[in-house]
Parts: sequence; structure tokens; C-alpha cells
Amino acid sequence: MPFSLDGERLEGRADDTLAAAMLRAGVTTFTRSIKYHRPRGPFCLGGSCGQCLVRVDGVPSLPACRVELKQGMSCERQNAPLGLVDRDLFRAVDFLFPGGLDHHHLMIQSRLLGQISLEVARRLAGLGTLPSRDLLAQQGSARAVPLVIVGAGPAGLSAALGAVESDSGGLRPLLLERDSKPGGTARLFRDAERAIGRSSAAPLERLGDRVELLCDAEVVGLYSDPQPEGDALLAVRQEARLLAVRAHRVVIAMGGVSQPHPFPGNDRPGVYAARGLLALHDQTGVRVGEGAAIALVGVGDELERCRAALLSRGYSLAACVSLDEDEIVRVRGRPVAEIQIRARPRQEPSSAIRKIRCGAVAVALPVAAQHDLASSVGARATFSASLGGFPLEVDAEARTSVAWIFAVGTAVGRSLLDSGVSGNEATAFAQKAGQAAAVEAKQAAALAR
Repeated sequence: MPFSLDGERLEGRADDTLAAAMLRAGVTTFTRSIKYHRPRGPFCLGGSCGQCLVRVDGVPSLPACRVELKQGMSCERQNAPLGLVDRDLFRAVDFLFPGGLDHHHLMIQSRLLGQISLEVARRLAGLGTLPSRDLLAQQGSARAVPLVIVGAGPAGLSAALGAVESDSGGLRPLLLERDSKPGGTARLFRDAERAIGRSSAAPLERLGDRVELLCDAEVVGLYSDPQPEGDALLAVRQEARLLAVRAHRVVIAMGGVSQPHPFPGNDRPGVYAARGLLALHDQTGVRVGEGAAIALVGVGDELERCRAALLSRGYSLAACVSLDEDEIVRVRGRPVAEIQIRARPRQEPSSAIRKIRCGAVAVALPVAAQHDLASSVGARATFSASLGGFPLEVDAEARTSVAWIFAVGTAVGRSLLDSGVSGNEATAFAQKAGQAAAVEAKQAAALAR
């Protein structure tokens, strides 16, 4: 499937995203950073990190990992003067100002030079330029349902199962999933799921047609707007149309987002989230690293799950580094071709640096709870150092500080993929939340009539 990038004709495949097609063609630098014009490539490969924003058919700043490749698509990389993304002259800013560039106080000794430097800084910064054409209005529609569940991963499916098997007979929840298939993280870790005797397919089969499932449906806004049809208003983008949904109760089961690890060079092209690489391979068959072994770094269960899953996808590992035992000194290359590590110092001085050649670096850290949607309407989230994020606060029935919002799964720090008691408790908690939300939704709908 032909498309163009910066005027050069490239070839992709029918199931590719734009990011997959670019990586398949050997392109690893997708854009340049706003201020220092450092090279940037995709990290999360899930639309959350903002490191793969590309201009597509005249529309700026679209995440390449979420754009479906189409024949004849015209794409341009952003934030590089004269379009020289691979040889950006403004990369020299890093070397000319080794202590950092404070553009607010640059050349302030002269008012004229200060104004000129500020104008130059403004022109160098920013995310792309305005669209080159008028955009067509998207189709829109509106509907009302008693209960919406956002996310069709293990937690969302369990909540849906609790809802349809509750005492609120006849209620049919609307299940919204931003990906093309339900299952969420369980699809990435099939072996781990089997090992703990749990299957995301089971609740999906039991649900049957008792839920309405919309895939490729991303909730881009959540609003508090009390009306007879419901307290919540959800803005949903599904392919080329927009959908406004009113609901009496909303269950947030959006999971988490991959997080980077702080080390020199962690923003270089060639450093990826391990979960992103798994999803990329499952969707498009692309493996990064140009056939070379990759280095996997991370901690705990996430490191072990990702190691097994990457090996099952045909990756070979140059190293599997536990960040509890070792620390990353730096990575080198563009894209990354070497990682340098050493044992974490205990009582004795730090050990020698080990240099490991690799085709890429995959980061496997616990994902951070995706709380933003619920927090935007006032749901409280509190930082948890152990979870590395801001899980939503919920009561025993999974109700947040906003009365009509419930939350389950990783969004509240309860992963259904955990082994043993904690995973079983998380599953039961999600089902109980779905049941409580369904009962309240049915009662609210009856009162509104």
C-alpha cells in the first residue's frame, strides 16, 4: 500500500497503522522536540505519549500509532525547519546552551534583541502548523442509555458481566472500547492469563448479546450535565463520526498507560514501551530493531510477563535487566544501538559498566492508572508511589467521589492480571461494581420517566 513521507514514496501493508508502516520502512525519527529539537520516536504506541505526532493529509499533530494507513496518504514529519527531520540544524541548540536554554531571559540586556530572540523562539516552538485545507464536518448523532462502561479489557468485561447478571433485569450496558477488539491487556499476556487460570474470553462469551459493544470508540470527553436522560454526557469518537451519549451511571475501566524510566537517553528513538511493542506486533506483525536482539528493562511481575510475551512474538533478548538490581547509565545511538548498565551500589562502590549491543530498548514498568477522564469531572485520584501513578479513590462499591462514576481495574490500582488472591479479588470487585452501577442506573432511569 503506497503512501508518501516528506515527499518520498514508501510502502506499507493493509493492516498497518502509519507508525507501523514508518517503522517497517526503517524510519525511527518521527518528529523533533519543541524546544531543543531533539529526535523523537514513538514510545507507548498507544496514543498516550505524544512522541509520534505527524501531519497527515494536511492535518497537523496526529498520533501516527493511531492513524490507519490508507493508500496515497501524504504525511510529513513536524518541527524541523525546511523539513530536514533527520538533519535538523537547530539540534545545535543543545550544544550551544549546555546549561539549558531559558528563552524568557535570553538577550534581555537589549530590548530589541530580547524581542527578536523571543520571536525566534516562538517560531521554533509549537506543534505543527494549521491545517492546509478546510476540514469537513464529521457526522454526529446522540443517544441515551442507562449505563456506560468505558473500556472492554478484563475489568470492563467483568463489570459488564456483573451488570447483566444483577437484579436490574433487562438493562443492556453500552460497552465502549477504543481498540479494534475487546480484551485489553489480556490479549497481550495470553500465556500469563492461562498460567493464573483466567481468560478474558470467558466473560465475553457469557455476555453474548446482553451488552452493546462498540469498538474503535474512543471517549474524548466526559461532562457533568444533569438532565432527565442522565447525569453524564460522553463525547465519543468512532472512526469518521462523533457520538454524544447521555447516561445515568458510568463505569471507568480504562486500564493504565505505559511509563518511561528516567535515564540519560530515555527519549531517543528506539526506546519503546514493552506493552506497545506487543500491541504493535499483534496488530501489524511489525517487530522493531531490524532483526537485532533487544534489551528489556523493568521490574517485578511486569518484567517477567513482558519477557515471556516478547519471546512468544519472536523477539530475541540481548539482555533482561531488573531495575531492582541494576541501573541504566545511558543509551547510545539513533536509533538506540547500545545500552550501558551497572549493578546498583549497595555498601561497596558501584561496579564496572557493562555495554550491551541491542536493536532497541523495551521498558517494562507497571502502568500508571488512567484517571484523567474521571478526574476531569472531579473524581479524586491520589498519588501512589508503589503503583507509580494516581489511581482513582473508590469506596467498597467502587464509587468515586463523583456519585455517578464507578471505577475498576488498573484505574483504581486493582489489576485483574495479578496472580493469586489479589487478581481474584479484583475480578470480584469489578463484578460487584457493575452490579451496583446497573441497579442505580435502572433506578435513576425509572425516576426520570
